[in-house]
Amino acid sequence: MTESSARRTWVSILIAAVIVVGILAATAIGGTAFFFYRHVRSQVTPRDDAARQFAIARERFAGQQALIEIRPDDQTALVHREVIAAEGSAVRLAALRVMAYDTRGGKLVNISIPFWLLRMGPSNKFSLLDNYDFDSDRMRLTVEDLERRGPGLILDQSDRRGSQVLVWTE
Repeated sequence: MTESSARRTWVSILIAAVIVVGILAATAIGGTAFFFYRHVRSQVTPRDDAARQFAIARERFAGQQALIEIRPDDQTALVHREVIAAEGSAVRLAALRVMAYDTRGGKLVNISIPFWLLRMGPSNKFSLLDNYDFDSDRMRLTVEDLERRGPGLILDQSDRRGSQVLVWTE
């Protein structure tokens, strides 16, 4: 094999590698965009319509205590571990759902995170409460805790401006 033949072979290999990496990058970007398209919905909504949608969503949790309570006086989070069954739920969770409304922007956001994705996460810590003052070591809320709890209300929170967040598993 001559030197120019060897050089052409390496150039061909390099071009093929760049093409394969480009295809993989395009696939990853497209897959991510499709995931967000399927699982995140955002729309500008009047306050009254948002309130109606929250009321409809809350009906299914009537009388149910939220797993996480954020106290309005000092914004500390409290986990009600008594609602987590020791033996676990017989129902396999399919999704973690979040409904949030921001009164400043008038935007209603619905997010549905497949539970298989939460199970695959690198950490088993459930970090829903990054904006609140809480002791994460004391809280220790994991995906397994949510699975033992089964379908139900995780968080129902409103602030003084009227913004709302509702989180549940199904």
